[in-house]
Parts: sequence; structure tokens; C-alpha cells
Amino acid sequence: ATQRIKEGPVVIRESLSTYPSQIAAASLAASFWDAITEIATVPEEDLATTLLLAPSSFDDDFVEFAAVCDELIEPTVQATKADSIVGRAWFHPMYDTESIGHTKIVAGHALPASMVEKFVRQIEDDVPDSELIVQANNAVRCSPHATINLLRRSQLIAAKEVEAASPNKKPNSIYARNVLRILSDDSQ
Repeated sequence: ATQRIKEGPVVIRESLSTYPSQIAAASLAASFWDAITEIATVPEEDLATTLLLAPSSFDDDFVEFAAVCDELIEPTVQATKADSIVGRAWFHPMYDTESIGHTKIVAGHALPASMVEKFVRQIEDDVPDSELIVQANNAVRCSPHATINLLRRSQLIAAKEVEAASPNKKPNSIYARNVLRILSDDSQ
């Protein structure tokens, strides 16, 4: 049976730090684990997802923010199997998939633009230029501040089941629709 996606509040937390980047990284990691603990212990109807704003020192440096997420936070998620509790999505004012250099799915990051382009081809006959897809794919992960979105695993599973049960199912079409929506908004 398909799960219903439960509605619940989005909580916004801020990881405060006015220290150098090494200490800001520790502050972000500590705030991340506080948020994981909160999601694991608070009922879904009281807390659906958490947006964790990183210390402002990360706002001007996507590469540093991605390094902290990929090299400090993500290994601890894997080591503790916390990925069974939450999904992660990194957002940044200067999000840039090309600086990640990935060709396959990397936890927390936007899908590679080449994958998204394949999804666009599945739902759209008139496929935009590859460079426009790259730009729109980056824009999907743009935010005013460096941010980590923590999503309950149960809600991610329920959303996947809803998509699979849809009579017009097109797996992963959300990525293509997001890119096409951004390109449509940009052209107006």
C-alpha cells in the first residue's frame, strides 16, 4: 500500500558562528547532529523537515561549504547509518555542480546536469541547450544562504511510492520539471 506523505512543519535552525572557518565547520557539524537528533525524536506531525542555515562565513565560498558537507558531515552520516533517518540536500548562493565534478549521484548534491538532461528528454520534445540545463540545475540548488535541508527518510520513501503509483509515472521527472520551470521563468 502506498504511504501518504504526512504534512508537518518545516523548522528553520541557524548554526551560529563568527569564528574562523575551521570552527565554523565544527559549529555546522554540531548543529547538523542536533537537527538529526531532533528529527529522530520529534513526531513527524510536529517536525517534517529542517532547514539548517550554515554559519554566514560559508555564504561566499561554495567550495568550502561543499567540502565541509562532503568531507566532514557526510562520512559521519554514513558511519552512523543516519541516512536511514534523513535525506540531505545542500543549497548555496553560488551552487555549482561543475565544481563537484560528479557524473553519478553524490549524497546531498544536485544530480549531475547530464542525468537531468536525460530526464528532460523523457518528458520534453524540445530540449533546451545543455548549458541552459546546467545553469537551471544549479539554480535549483541556489538559496540566499548556505543551507542544509534535512528531509525525513519516511517522507522521501512515501513521495517515491506516490510517484510510482501515478498513472503517468515518469521516474525522476521532478528534476526535469524543476529545470524546465526555472528556464520557463527565466524566459518571461
